[in-house]
Amino acid sequence: MGSILNESDRAAITERLRALPASATRQWGSMDVTGMLQHLRLAAQMALGELSLPSANKRAFQMFPLKHLALYVIPFPKGAPTAGGLKPDASSAFEEERAALLELLARIGIGPREGDGPEHPLFGPLNRREWGVVTYKHTDHHLKQFGA
Repeated sequence: MGSILNESDRAAITERLRALPASATRQWGSMDVTGMLQHLRLAAQMALGELSLPSANKRAFQMFPLKHLALYVIPFPKGAPTAGGLKPDASSAFEEERAALLELLARIGIGPREGDGPEHPLFGPLNRREWGVVTYKHTDHHLKQFGA
């Protein structure tokens, strides 16, 4: 499983983000490409502890084995609901969102690799290693959504 904490995985994600055109169209879901970048930026802020969202109160996703399966084994489902605090608004610009996301991913990548991280609204407590994996997996999922 990839991790944003792994330099080569982060470089591959960064390259895909840099190659993403503003004209990219979604293959599923409802976000446009700029909204997707804003959504990923907000999720990265959450991974850094700069954005806190209320719990989704889905305890099953916080327990083994479902948490492990969701983080490490099964792909994120297409069209899964988005937490309210991660929904994009129409006020952003493509290049600004991409630059902000790239900066946040770099910060996550050079940040702590061990210890507890912030709470995730669905998965509950995550350590830094788990945040690295979920950030990579989430970003990869949305890049695939736009053919990148």
